[in-house]
Parts: sequence; C-alpha cells; structure tokens
Amino acid sequence: MEIKTLIIDDEDSVQSILAAFLNRYVTEKGMESNVESMSDPIQSLFELTTHGNQYQLILLDVRIPKLSGDEIYSSIEQVNPDILDRIMFVTGYPEDLHERFPDKTFNILQKPFRYNTFAEKLDALLKI
Repeated sequence: MEIKTLIIDDEDSVQSILAAFLNRYVTEKGMESNVESMSDPIQSLFELTTHGNQYQLILLDVRIPKLSGDEIYSSIEQVNPDILDRIMFVTGYPEDLHERFPDKTFNILQKPFRYNTFAEKLDALLKI
C-alpha cells in the first residue's frame, strides 16, 4: 500500500522532519510513501482543490503567511469536503483552530512532537 501525502508548511525544516518521520512510519508498517511538500499556501490550495482526492494524508501547518491553514481548510470545506478527514493540522497553536471553529474536532499534531506521537496520530487518522 502506498500513502500519497501532501505536506504544507512554510518552514523547510518542518517539512524535512515530517517527511523523515513519514518515511520511517511507512517503512515500519511495510508500506510505501509518495511525499510532496509545498510552502506556498495559495499553490497548495490550488493543488488540493484540483487534485486533493489523490492524497491519503494532508499535513497542514496552521500559521502560514498569506493564507493560513484554517483558511485553506475553510476553502476545502466548500470545494472538496470529501478530503477533510485526511487533514492533520501540524501546529504549535491548536487554540487558533478551536477559536475559529469552536464546534469542530480536528486531527492535530501539536509542535513540538516526537516520532511516537506522530505515529499514533497517523494510526488513528489512517485507521491502521
């Protein structure tokens, strides 16, 4: 099984850590991964609205300049709601999401995080 993943984060270091953790995760599970990383939120939103269905996992930062992760989420909610359950927010500020969407429950990986927490969150999201 292959997990196609889109990482959306404006920090290259975070993209690298997430990709490394994802590669370790799929190796341990006997799967393969196909990882794409984007730092431009507008380009990322376009990718998700046009090709979002091909991703099994979307790792989305909340605080991104120009267009925040919660704004991307709101747009996807209107255009392609089928992929919302594939999104895991990666943030040091989960309260941003709770303030903006008080009635919703999200998959959140809180920064800073360790590999074990990352793996547990992925197990739950991917239902493995």
